[in-house]
Amino acid sequence: MRFFYPTILLFFLTLGITKAQSSSTTNSNPFPTISTLTEWASYNSQTKFDIAVRGLLGFKFEEKEGDDASTAYTYIRKVVVNNISYTDRIVYRITNDNSASIISLVTASTDLVSFYSPQLAGYKRLNCSTPMSKEKNTTCSCYENTGFSIDVCDERVKLTMGDGNKYFISVAKK
Repeated sequence: MRFFYPTILLFFLTLGITKAQSSSTTNSNPFPTISTLTEWASYNSQTKFDIAVRGLLGFKFEEKEGDDASTAYTYIRKVVVNNISYTDRIVYRITNDNSASIISLVTASTDLVSFYSPQLAGYKRLNCSTPMSKEKNTTCSCYENTGFSIDVCDERVKLTMGDGNKYFISVAKK
């Protein structure tokens, strides 16, 4: 009897810790809304973007690449959706004089077209003339309003677990 209560307590403690650990692997994959993406594109500040993307979505900084006109900051996060592991990537490209920025988000884990299209109802739909929209395995929809240009694409690709889709959204401040 002396060991009965501590054993029961240890059992429930172990059960609680196991539940907490299993709930840290998410089966949902949150993405920012269109209004959040446009707000981020308006920052024209990598520092502000860095704080937002790390805090809100759990992305981690991966690399920085620059050229004469702009610098790109790439962030990644590993997610598990329906017991399949994915890597989401978001790139923040900003001009070297901080006058303009573009946010690009790429994933295979979530259908971004279905997620973002309803949010773009208030935007004007355009014919896409981007290089990506001209690829035969890619379908793109392009939108704009007075402040932003947005491209949402669905690309049919070969993934490590078989054929699938890779989704892409780009938000550029005009």
